[in-house]
Amino acid sequence: MKTLLTVIVLAATLVGCENLYDNSDMTRIRSQRQVDVYNATVSSEGEKLVCTMERPLGSIIRKFICMTNDQRDRLAIQARDDLELFKHSQENLTDFGGPDGS
Repeated sequence: MKTLLTVIVLAATLVGCENLYDNSDMTRIRSQRQVDVYNATVSSEGEKLVCTMERPLGSIIRKFICMTNDQRDRLAIQARDDLELFKHSQENLTDFGGPDGS
């Protein structure tokens, strides 16, 4: 039961994260200079791009990852909510005689 719940929470997180990205205009951005040019055309702080060099999980190759400030905020909120849901599910398992609450 614990494993099933963990899988469900992780699947929900992945599905939620997939919907955060609209890469229609951002797929061509490959450098910080291009980010600066794009950000100069945007008036809202939430629409400005923040890009970092990251290693995707399971890869040794770094990628240039860009998200708007709004996307980063939504991703952080979603991750926090999923973590809270997971913590509550673990507490419920121990309350009902789960792995630690025999």
